[in-house]
Amino acid sequence: MSGAKLRVAAGIGAAILLAGGIVSWMFWGELADEKLSPGEIIRRAQERYASLTSYSDEGRTVAALNGMTITTAFTIRLARPNLYRIKWEQSVNSDYANKGAVWSAGQGDFLRIGSEAKQQANQELALASATGISGGAAATVPSTFFKLKWGDQLGSTVLGEKQQPDQKVGDVDCYVFTGNSKGWTRTLWIGKRDFLIHQLRTVTSAEAMKTALAEAVKRNPAMSDRLQTPEFQGSTSTETHTNIVVNPPFADKDFVP
Repeated sequence: MSGAKLRVAAGIGAAILLAGGIVSWMFWGELADEKLSPGEIIRRAQERYASLTSYSDEGRTVAALNGMTITTAFTIRLARPNLYRIKWEQSVNSDYANKGAVWSAGQGDFLRIGSEAKQQANQELALASATGISGGAAATVPSTFFKLKWGDQLGSTVLGEKQQPDQKVGDVDCYVFTGNSKGWTRTLWIGKRDFLIHQLRTVTSAEAMKTALAEAVKRNPAMSDRLQTPEFQGSTSTETHTNIVVNPPFADKDFVP
């Protein structure tokens, strides 16, 4: 893939994303039939992530923007205290594929986009830098698992969101929360049995998108030409997590991409 296409894909992804043992399963499964308040649901989800020693899943983000469909397939591996590996493959309208990874196997934090890998200053910077181009996979669950200062989907803001009627994500019954702020609408699906994140949808208005890009241009003037698109529309991004495994036995080498 050409460098120009890679930069476009990275910019689009960043624009969309700027503006989650048997005894354990039985315990959490028993909670599914309880009538819980929104605050109790969030508290138990927070405790659930805090109780995990490791985590893995795979999934897909589908984002729509200005007639383009950006599809990102990803896999996630996480372990305490600071081991992680998120790999992704992203395509725009099935035209080309962009592969990348962000990881730490215990000897530093690294980000690879295409064939170029660079060491990052720390975990938060590595995951933040990978967020847009990974379709959000580097942020949603990793930030919640590690309880980072940004990107934690179970932070204080979710307590102000409205609980919706329960829905399914695939075969998983989920609690659903929706919040709105300045042109952004976020919907979060939390499993009723496992209290883990199964889906996240972000709908961004055209005005909010332009505001986000304007902020991005302040940090990267090379993006200024993207603000000149008169028909610039809003976007919808849906990130779905499947094949979730809790506390899998990982070794350090399992986090090397």
